[in-house]
Amino acid sequence: MIFNQVSRIPCAVFASVALYLLPVTPLSAQSPQDVLTYHGDSLRTGWFSAETQLTASNVNPQSFGLLETVTLDGRVDAEPLYVTEQSIAGQGIHNVVYVATEYDSVYAIDADSGSILWQRSFGAPVPYTYKDYDDNVYPVMGVLSTPVIDRTVGAAGAMYVVADTFNGTVDTFRLHCISLSNGNDLVTPAVISFTGTLSDGTTWTFNPKDQLQRPGLLESNNTIYVAFGSNGDSVPAQSRGTILRYNAKTLVQLTGDLTDSLDETDSPYYLSSIWQSGYAPAADSLGDVYFSTGNSSPSTPSFSKSWNRPESIVRLSGDLKVMISSFTPSNYFQLDGGDTDVGSGGTMVLPDQPGSVPHLAVAGGKDGRAFLLNRDKMGGYTPGGPDQVLQSVSMGNCFCGPAYFVGSDGAPRVVTGGGNGVITWLLQTAPSTQLMQEFSTGPNPVNGLPDNGGVIPVISSNGTTPGTAIVWFVQRPATSANQNPGMPVTLMAYSAAGLQQLVSFPAGTWRHAVNSNANLVPTVANGKVYVASNGQLQIFGLVTPQEAARIAVAPQHRMASAPDAIECPSNTAPLTAAGGVQSAEHEFHGTVCRASGAELRLALRSGHSIAVDIKHAFDLNRLILLTPGRPLLVRATIDAKGVAHARQVSPSHELSALTPADR
Repeated sequence: MIFNQVSRIPCAVFASVALYLLPVTPLSAQSPQDVLTYHGDSLRTGWFSAETQLTASNVNPQSFGLLETVTLDGRVDAEPLYVTEQSIAGQGIHNVVYVATEYDSVYAIDADSGSILWQRSFGAPVPYTYKDYDDNVYPVMGVLSTPVIDRTVGAAGAMYVVADTFNGTVDTFRLHCISLSNGNDLVTPAVISFTGTLSDGTTWTFNPKDQLQRPGLLESNNTIYVAFGSNGDSVPAQSRGTILRYNAKTLVQLTGDLTDSLDETDSPYYLSSIWQSGYAPAADSLGDVYFSTGNSSPSTPSFSKSWNRPESIVRLSGDLKVMISSFTPSNYFQLDGGDTDVGSGGTMVLPDQPGSVPHLAVAGGKDGRAFLLNRDKMGGYTPGGPDQVLQSVSMGNCFCGPAYFVGSDGAPRVVTGGGNGVITWLLQTAPSTQLMQEFSTGPNPVNGLPDNGGVIPVISSNGTTPGTAIVWFVQRPATSANQNPGMPVTLMAYSAAGLQQLVSFPAGTWRHAVNSNANLVPTVANGKVYVASNGQLQIFGLVTPQEAARIAVAPQHRMASAPDAIECPSNTAPLTAAGGVQSAEHEFHGTVCRASGAELRLALRSGHSIAVDIKHAFDLNRLILLTPGRPLLVRATIDAKGVAHARQVSPSHELSALTPADR
């Protein structure tokens, strides 16, 4: 049976309590500056706690700035990884930043000079048109997730990376283990395949076309964990959340599991995807694995104790055979119906804390709640509520993930990046366990496309030394552009004490931002900040007068594109656009050409546009941005006067041959 659930209290609860103030050590690190995995460690704290050069006083517009821009072959969704004193074949020892692109490349780049040391290509990337026109990743899909590095593997260390390649007919996911020295495979790559047993005993087969490998990779228990979500929910009858486990030495597949093993033919809509806006699954000191899931069927309740966890936060045993605990909000079915995924945000495991609840986790997603959870008893599912969690706080809706650090006062803090702004929360562990809001940037710095906004913050500091803690994040673009290179993204830095802004710099560009999320994470290491975006890596750091003179005459920025714009074609009556047949509800697929007040003008594929009353379109559904050029699905009624009244307005993929006809 998939997801057998048990109750288990770890035996190491009390032995590790005294460690709660220590920095989290990155996985297999040879240097405290190494960043070998997503958000810096397997807990996903995002705390770079060995930063001795950057402080809240010297990160300012006069002494900190852009040092280098490195041109890459495509867009980057993965977080850059950093390795100190790495041996590179034929080129000696370098500090190296590793970057993986959507064009199925991995680059080894000198982390100080920006020179490319080697580039490895895994093959041809997958056109988004093949993936049912899923433009969440545009225009191609290659390496989408953040790899993981282990410096103890092979002669010079290894990187594990999943590449999706296209042979002109079908796509294939492969897990590679490549040398940090030259990019060559150390063992034969593993072709990713999987079958799962459904609730009626039938077999479900993993189909790469309908899946995205978006969450970062996890190394734990001497194994590599690879998690999957859907490609834009475009084939909900096929896509299911999947997590697989591979031997780190041989890449032999060990075990796998599904988040949804339902087989209900009346409502073949499964999903419960693992995507987390790229945030990687986490692991605790016992090797148990944590992640969040997305929506399932919007029309039929799908939660089941035995085989489905939609909109949930899940703790699995390291062998993926036992679900130790989970939490599903009491309003999960409402979240399903509104496409309001809990799984749009990542799950962070906190270092062990003192007090009566030593094992904590934080997670939350699109509906704006962040949940503080007892990892040993996460809360289960309580129909009708109240939710059995330690606390629920408002962070604002988001594609985001939390972070953690310990301040100079010795107190632990959680940092959220939802639509309410970047917020620091003091973690109180006695007399009760709760988060208390401390400081906030306010919502403006996290505003950007798409609708749910938010950012994924990280923190750099020199341990708990006063004046060294800085909160960094990359702000999404405010407008969209389909054309290359896209619209600007922005690197922002705030002092962790008080969240006062220190700097704000253009840090690259992003393409197709309305439908394709810029879930970018900066990496801070050894006095520098690395931001990878569309076709480029930018390196920031402290600027000497000599460097300032050199930078002033060197071309650094790629010119941004002009924002998308669209003219409204000639108007036509909504009923005419629907084929002249009146029905209870009509569906129109088009792009926004104008939005003003309660009226939307929708450009249709027929070469005409219609006017739609949207006064009540968002009463029961989440508000979305009506950006010019954005593809939409509008469900509407048409009254006796011929006026179209929208019941629901939803974001859509690019209009294509697969898009249904207006009706």
